[in-house]
Amino acid sequence: MKRILIHATMTFRAYYMFDGYPAAWEEDNYDRWFFSRDDRIIRRRTKGERNLTVHDLPGNPWEWDEPETDYLYRTTADELRRRLNRTGGYDRRALEAEFKRYKLKIARYDAPPFYVGEHRVDVPQRTNALRATTLDDWLLALQEVVTSGASRAKRGISPPTPAGPTFDTKALADIILTDQYPACDADLIPWHGMWGFPCSRFDHLAVALLEVIPGDAECVLNVTELVENDRVYCFEDLMLANEGSALA
Repeated sequence: MKRILIHATMTFRAYYMFDGYPAAWEEDNYDRWFFSRDDRIIRRRTKGERNLTVHDLPGNPWEWDEPETDYLYRTTADELRRRLNRTGGYDRRALEAEFKRYKLKIARYDAPPFYVGEHRVDVPQRTNALRATTLDDWLLALQEVVTSGASRAKRGISPPTPAGPTFDTKALADIILTDQYPACDADLIPWHGMWGFPCSRFDHLAVALLEVIPGDAECVLNVTELVENDRVYCFEDLMLANEGSALA
């Protein structure tokens, strides 16, 4: 899978969402990842039912009852967990190994350098936070982020970096939402949209998210923006089938 959203320029996006939360996104194209063609659905809803972690409601409330269409690859958290494990070998053990690797690389620096936009800054709090916490601490914080709905996907929010020396769940949640990514080692650059969570690969972040959402939660790859703006044509057969059903 390609590295996701390292640059800020936005065109049209595909979103990888876990129980409604956008964990990663790509621009003008997408990788189907662990979804399959059989997961594709076309779903209709109103504008008032938009997912507010990625899109705003129309400014005019009179529009909220108007219909909109989503083009999705959809499966459950339990099924996605099976696919990650069976096909890629990504499971809790692999996540723990990735967390230890990430922690060791950051902890080599008392004040590891991070990128904030185009600038490099030293962030000793990141080393302090990793030295003082466990993976379970970060999973609790990840759950808080998902439950809150706070996300970098829509407006690039970035809370101030907690100062420490102690790091509670709220402090770790703020770090997860940061707009900083490591400058000390290219191997630590995130391949996902939750830059502050201590792992690099999106596959490992997915395992972490699946640890904190219900097994029957919906996991989707939302390619609506790409379909509606003619960036991809992977739903044309379903669209034609729906048109045929409407005419019958």
